[in-house]
Amino acid sequence: MALNYSRLGGDNATFQKMIQRFGVVTVMNADVYDVPEDISSWKNLQAHDIINSLGAPLCHLDTLKIANATQEGPTKTVTGGQFSNPLIKFGKSARLEIQDALGNARALDALTGTVSEGEGASASGLDYNKVFALHVTEDFNGPKVIVGDSFFIEQKSGEQVKVKIIFYQFLPDSIFNLTQDAEGDATVFDMNGDLLTTVIRIMDKAGNPLEHGTFYSIVDPVLCSSAGGLFSFNATTGVLTLNLATGMSATLDGVATTGETLTSDSSAVLIIKNSSDEEVVHTILVTAKRS
Repeated sequence: MALNYSRLGGDNATFQKMIQRFGVVTVMNADVYDVPEDISSWKNLQAHDIINSLGAPLCHLDTLKIANATQEGPTKTVTGGQFSNPLIKFGKSARLEIQDALGNARALDALTGTVSEGEGASASGLDYNKVFALHVTEDFNGPKVIVGDSFFIEQKSGEQVKVKIIFYQFLPDSIFNLTQDAEGDATVFDMNGDLLTTVIRIMDKAGNPLEHGTFYSIVDPVLCSSAGGLFSFNATTGVLTLNLATGMSATLDGVATTGETLTSDSSAVLIIKNSSDEEVVHTILVTAKRS
């Protein structure tokens, strides 16, 4: 049988080339995690290592309308000289504004201060398949890690290049607004909050590790295996190994899997569910190009 080819692929649409000149045209899908109790070790980890160290997500967001990260500053300006010119600027703040098209009890509990109540419990706590009430409370949520999957457009080739975006500490406003309007647009669910400065490891131009305050990072997915105990993935060899407890199941692009080897320069969606059929892992695996 003859081989078939298209214009896609090759070396044109790599992360390294894309990041030189790129366009942002769509929103991300994202997983939300609790911030670990002790993040002091993050100062010794690069961005992709932090992503790989995260466990099971609290919820998955795949119906977002916007996810806008904005900065303001400076908070302090040193002026001087005859014309009182600005000499030093210091201090930035950052926010992430998230708008979801659909209500999602898991996400609302994690990011807006609501409390879901249900009949049963699962290994991870409340069984969200048996929720009978969503309570809007005076509670505030603690900081969360948000890891987004999206793509940017490489300007030269026009191709889509996958990216991961990690917001290290997102402190939600924990505000839930319910709008009911028969004639206007359908309601959206706002899940906004502040981005806290987090110290991570960034290598300098000489290859030396530095501790540097960071709001969020845009990362090449090839570096991210997203382990966390339930599975391991080697992006270089493409080998996916599963370590599932009794009753858990996994699918790769919608097909049941017990572990396999992905082809070179490819991607697939891995979903792992617990015994209560709840998603505990939802991530994209990306393999590197092999010669």
